[in-house]
Amino acid sequence: MNSLKAAGLVFLILFAGGCVPASKVLEDVQLIQAVGYDYMGEDEFQVTDGATYTPPGVQSEPENVVLTAVGKTSKSIRQKIQAQSTRPVEVGRVGIILFDQEITKYGIGPIVDNLQRDPNIGRDISLCVSEGKAFEILSSDIQQEESVSQYVTDIVSQNMDRTIPSMNLHHFLFQYRGDGFDPFLPLIKNKDQAVEVTGVALLKDDKLAGTLDLQESYMMKILYEKANKGIIEVDSQKKNPVSIQNLSSKAKYHPRKELTGYKMSVSVKMDGRVMEAGGLDLTRQPNIKKLEKKTEKILEEEMLSLLKKLQELDVDPLGIKEQFRQEGYRDWKKLGQKVQFDVHADVRLIQAGIME
Repeated sequence: MNSLKAAGLVFLILFAGGCVPASKVLEDVQLIQAVGYDYMGEDEFQVTDGATYTPPGVQSEPENVVLTAVGKTSKSIRQKIQAQSTRPVEVGRVGIILFDQEITKYGIGPIVDNLQRDPNIGRDISLCVSEGKAFEILSSDIQQEESVSQYVTDIVSQNMDRTIPSMNLHHFLFQYRGDGFDPFLPLIKNKDQAVEVTGVALLKDDKLAGTLDLQESYMMKILYEKANKGIIEVDSQKKNPVSIQNLSSKAKYHPRKELTGYKMSVSVKMDGRVMEAGGLDLTRQPNIKKLEKKTEKILEEEMLSLLKKLQELDVDPLGIKEQFRQEGYRDWKKLGQKVQFDVHADVRLIQAGIME
């Protein structure tokens, strides 16, 4: 009996060993760093894979590689792309996925479903919307030390750190499938052989509903998450505006129901530092207090304008309805444009540079 058990154990070990995937040498595969999706019409779309190839040699510089094909399904397109490559195409290093605006108008749900089912794609990758074709961005002749794909990934990543709200595949799926949120994505465009972030694309379910410019996107960032970077310009009585760096900010929401309807009070606290005084004498405490009040007024006006714009577009990327749901309001799904907002900002300039 013991010999039978031993023989069975050896068989299982050998069988399991045969199921282990063959190891892959990095030099023998084509690792994809970015993927772009463009709408082509009649249920067809174009997929563009961006990668890097480093030729043999000690001083060889990386070369941009672009593989692209058109089809009706991701699998058929992937097969066409594979036919163009001298090495097996692998998606293990994808850092960003691009959708052109046209394809977001028709819905990116099926594509996102395919992405989440792929075990080779991490949940922390970035997703974004391009104002032009994704193919044009990934195939552009951008003079950088890194590949175009990595360049685009870095551009989006550092802007999510400083100027626009953060978003990745994991958070997108949470908002896309959840009841109390609407998803959003960074918005980029190709400009003068370079790529720049222009704001945020707002989605209703999986379709494009509207966009925010860079200033509106920064206001949304402050309302969406804790922020400790970014610049706010404040007009002064002098010729030049004052630049204030956001050192720390946090927004809190207070939903309530009154006789006149549903109310949402938003309070924002911010600690800032004056980076450019614009000719203002900041050795005088009254000037600092006036600057704090002006900054508070700007934040309150711009945030209130943003909240009303989101209502008009019927999108809820900030989870306003979710706030009411957490408070136990049963009709939270039907709130829509019924909520009235008031915004209060509390700004403290804890540093005023070397002039303080």
